[in-house]
Amino acid sequence: MKFLVVDDSRAVQTIIKRILANTGYRDIELRVASTGEEAVALLESWTPNLVLTDWHMPGMTGLELLQAIRQRVGADIHVGFVTTESSARNIEAAYRNGAAFVVTKPFVQETLQQAVLTVLQDGASAEQAIESSGRESLPIPTRFNPDPQRIRQLLGLSSIVCQIEPMAPIPVDRLALPYVIGIYGHPQSKALEAVCLLDLNAACILGGALAGLSPAAIHAAIASATLSREIYENATAFLADLSGMISAGKGGAPLVLSTSHLVQKPFEKLYSLWRQNNGRADFSLSFPGLGDGFIAFLLS
Repeated sequence: MKFLVVDDSRAVQTIIKRILANTGYRDIELRVASTGEEAVALLESWTPNLVLTDWHMPGMTGLELLQAIRQRVGADIHVGFVTTESSARNIEAAYRNGAAFVVTKPFVQETLQQAVLTVLQDGASAEQAIESSGRESLPIPTRFNPDPQRIRQLLGLSSIVCQIEPMAPIPVDRLALPYVIGIYGHPQSKALEAVCLLDLNAACILGGALAGLSPAAIHAAIASATLSREIYENATAFLADLSGMISAGKGGAPLVLSTSHLVQKPFEKLYSLWRQNNGRADFSLSFPGLGDGFIAFLLS
C-alpha cells in the first residue's frame, strides 16, 4: 500500500505516518513532501494509493494540488485532506473536486484512521456497485439456502463458537451504520444477484476472530467503529465462503463474491432492496464472550 503525505510540518508528517502504520497494512511504502510542488514532482514517476495533504502550505495550496492531480493523473489516486481549514465553502470545494475526505486538525487518531480505512476498503463505491449492477434476465432463477447449520460448520472450521438462529427481518430504520456488504454475481456476468450484509458487531467479531485477534482488540474495534485491514479482509473472506449457499437454481453453479464494501452512509438503492427483494433470510449471531450481531441475505 502506497501513501504520500504532503504537509509543511514535520511533526504532522510524523503523526500521520504513525497512524498509517497502525492501519494494519503490511508492505507500506510511504513518502512525504513539504509542498504541493514537491508532491507533483513525485507523482510524475510514482503512483500512491492515497495522498493525504494539508490545505495551507507555501506555494501551491492543497486544493490546487488536488486539482493538479485530477488534471494530470485523473481519478485513480484518492486524495484526502488533513487540515486546519474549516470553511464550509472551501470544504465543499474540496469534495466538488473529488476529495475522498476532509479531517480537520486537531483530530483524534481513530477519526483519521477510519477515514483512511474507508477509502482503502472501497466504501465509497458501494452505492455505485449496486446502482450499476442491473439484474439480468436468466433462464434459471437465483436461489439460496443459507442454512444455520452450514454457517455454524463453516465457522467451526476456524474454531469459532457461534449460536445462530433465524430471526425476523430487521426494519430498514434499525439498520445501523457502518456495516459490511458482499455483492454476489455469476462469474460470467456483472449483474447483481444477491447481497449479504454483516452488521458492525458481526463484521468485527467474525473478522477479528478469523484474524486471531484478542477479545479486547475486537471490542475496541466495535467501540471505535473501525475495521482494520485484518478485520475487513477476514470478514470479506467469510463472505466469499458463503457464496456456496447461493446458486443459479437447483444444482446450478454457485455465485461468486464480486466485491465487498464497508458502508458508512445510507443509500436508497440498498434500502429499496432491503424492503423489496426476491428472497431474504436473516440470522442472529451470538458469540460467547464477544457479543451479538446479525447477518442478512438478500436476493435482488
